[in-house]
Amino acid sequence: MDPAAPAGLTATASEAKVINGRYALRERIASGAMAEVYLADDVQLGRQVAVKVLQPKQAGDPKAVERFRREARAAAALNHPNLVTVFDWGIDAGRAFLVMQYVAGSDLRQVLAQRGVLPETEALHLAADIAAGLEVAHRHGIVHRDVKPRNVLVDANANALLADFGIAAPSDERAEDGSVYGTALYVSPEQALGRAVDGRGDLYSLGALLYELLTGRPPFTGDTAAEVAAQHVDAAVVPPREIRPGLSAATERVVLRALEKEPGQRFRDAAEMRAALLAAAASGDSGDRVSAPWNFDSTQRMSFRLPLAVASRRWAAAAVVVVVLAIVLVPLLANARQTGVPDVTGRSVKDAEAALSAAGLSLAVDEQTTDDTPAGVVVRQDPPADGHIGAGGTVHAVVSRGLAVPELGGRQCAEARAALASAGWTVKPVRWRVAGIEDFGKVVAQDPPAGTVVPNKGQISVQVAGPVRPC
Repeated sequence: MDPAAPAGLTATASEAKVINGRYALRERIASGAMAEVYLADDVQLGRQVAVKVLQPKQAGDPKAVERFRREARAAAALNHPNLVTVFDWGIDAGRAFLVMQYVAGSDLRQVLAQRGVLPETEALHLAADIAAGLEVAHRHGIVHRDVKPRNVLVDANANALLADFGIAAPSDERAEDGSVYGTALYVSPEQALGRAVDGRGDLYSLGALLYELLTGRPPFTGDTAAEVAAQHVDAAVVPPREIRPGLSAATERVVLRALEKEPGQRFRDAAEMRAALLAAAASGDSGDRVSAPWNFDSTQRMSFRLPLAVASRRWAAAAVVVVVLAIVLVPLLANARQTGVPDVTGRSVKDAEAALSAAGLSLAVDEQTTDDTPAGVVVRQDPPADGHIGAGGTVHAVVSRGLAVPELGGRQCAEARAALASAGWTVKPVRWRVAGIEDFGKVVAQDPPAGTVVPNKGQISVQVAGPVRPC
């Protein structure tokens, strides 16, 4: 049983947590401010699924529940290999849940963290996959509005699947009360201004995502979400080849066209952008490696109206700009507080949450199997320690799911015993097994088996080829 499974949900006789009498939760695979995601078994259809469960503190928020309902309704109409399928949604024990296709792999934010920027052709093919998914969504009149690395999953075959339609909307829907929903690093100018957004807004965000895959940084950065969003509206982007000269001219043209400020100057639709991406993929590749972390990678309700001086600079008189800067921008930036990020690496999840909570921040967890870190301990964090993030922001942490038991088969027992002792493991020979003389002294079986995930380093029992005295 997963000890972190949502409280209050139905339990079977075997004590596995079950949602809606059908989805048996196995383990938590991701956690964020809004929801937790679990690997689960659909006991009716006998398949693995991913179940997103609303956090308890969000359960009573009608807007949060509406976001789940919207995601389910938007995704229900879509069926494509490059879109994560949503199977079901509902409310169980007062908690909204969403049942999705389980994708064994990593999101693009994890890929960037692990590998740095990607080879040019690989980045182009991933972007083409995303464009293919967007083409289907746009054909159904749905605009995603939050295309970013964390919402793109990469499966074992290196295919990209777009997920999380939680703030998707019909193409004619405008932001309510002037507020802007989205992610500042990737938001299109029209979305930042609170205007109606069509599919070309998603293509802008895809261009921003591709820019980061190729250069190691997003097109615009700043100290606050408002500052970053304002640059999307009015600042010129640095051409990708000025950062990574080895990129092809064709790739740069695709990126810069997608990042045009005016929607009419971008690609007409996702199909046209996908064709351009695939054509550019044949024009060359770059082996450069550049990597840089940035903040503002979380979907948020950016509760501001962009300064009128930014929104209308192309047609406003200089005197109006000065007035608006004084009245709107100065108070806005004064309120955009930054918080220092504490060091939570090496801490338990509970201790990390407490430290971040004391700083007014929240924790989002991704779990990975490690070689040296015990289960439940933070391996790394983003933003890093002593960095800064907007007040109330989320720190993303990779937490150890446990340790992978090393492979001992075929190794001389004495050698393996000495090597693993220095690494903190204990090797205990329990018996010998009859074998040819050429294998005498070698490990022929072990318990736990190689690759088994265990909470801590401990004892590995081995059988040794003999007859010989155990090592």
